[in-house]
Amino acid sequence: MNAVSKIWAAVFVAGLVFSNYYLYSTTNSKLESYKSEPPFLRFDFTDSYLVDRSSQAPYLADGNLDTEWKKLRPSSMKTDFDLELRLSHRLKSGIYVPTNWKGLNIIACSKNTPPLSLKILEREAINVDKESRLPDDTEYSSIVLDFSGSETATIYLKKDAGPVPQKEYPKGIWIWAVQGIFENIGPDSCIKDIQLFE
Repeated sequence: MNAVSKIWAAVFVAGLVFSNYYLYSTTNSKLESYKSEPPFLRFDFTDSYLVDRSSQAPYLADGNLDTEWKKLRPSSMKTDFDLELRLSHRLKSGIYVPTNWKGLNIIACSKNTPPLSLKILEREAINVDKESRLPDDTEYSSIVLDFSGSETATIYLKKDAGPVPQKEYPKGIWIWAVQGIFENIGPDSCIKDIQLFE
């Protein structure tokens, strides 16, 4: 009986050590990823998922062309969606180095997709540990996209930025964000993905 208890105790301790190691290793890699690319907000002000569960706000910028977002309901705001895409800089060795984002690809579901009014924003990066407020937006560009000739519309970006020491975050750093609105409601008002590219 004593030997069985010792075996179960050893199995329990080994399981505890393994689960702690697994938790530490997966959490540590996620924290490192967060330092370079924090998670960003994505809002669908139409709540179209209430009509079709396969139409979700995260699908607008998930990098997966098999997912779609459709405007199936009217918006409760002046825009249909608001997406924070990527940080203007990446953390490398204690310094935020500018990322050379060259442009945006907006990929519609088909050439039948109606025109999309799109605002490109530079959203203030806030140090959430120190400030509790809404960020300020600066409009970089506003454009109406026509997908009748091609399902992919490309908008080129040109914005100079310098390196920022880690202790000075968020000075000189912003988040590229977009807001879009379709005039029409229906399955043709459909976006597969919105992607920043280098």
